Amino acid sequence: MEKYLAALKKNRLKSTPRRRAVLDIFLRKEKYLGPYRVRELLLQKKINVGLPSVYRILHELEQAGILIEVARADKQLYYGLCRMPEKEHHHFICTSCNRVQEVDFCNFGQIAEFIEKNLKGRVKRHLLHIEGVCAACR
Repeated sequence: MEKYLAALKKNRLKSTPRRRAVLDIFLRKEKYLGPYRVRELLLQKKINVGLPSVYRILHELEQAGILIEVARADKQLYYGLCRMPEKEHHHFICTSCNRVQEVDFCNFGQIAEFIEKNLKGRVKRHLLHIEGVCAACR
């Protein structure tokens, strides 16, 4: 929890009870969750919060690098906890159980070099998540 609270501070976000409660939910789950489910879990914890506030908190945590945004085929946005926000890496998302795992490997430098050399562009940021079936679901 401490590294996430530090990330909040670094991004000039206060450590409010609602933000901490959302963080706690994601720390306890290894799966990605949608805003409706996050709100439901907050209400179960007796934290009264409206859906617009949940969307705002999720967006703030994503912008701070604490959560990753997962776009699924159902055209809904989901969020998963980024367990290594301080390091460049990718995420493996199980399409069966929705589990999110860190992929501690990034060779994107080669692609960035290609883009700069051949397309004369400059990469500022990249986001990659890989979908498949995790070991437990296989």
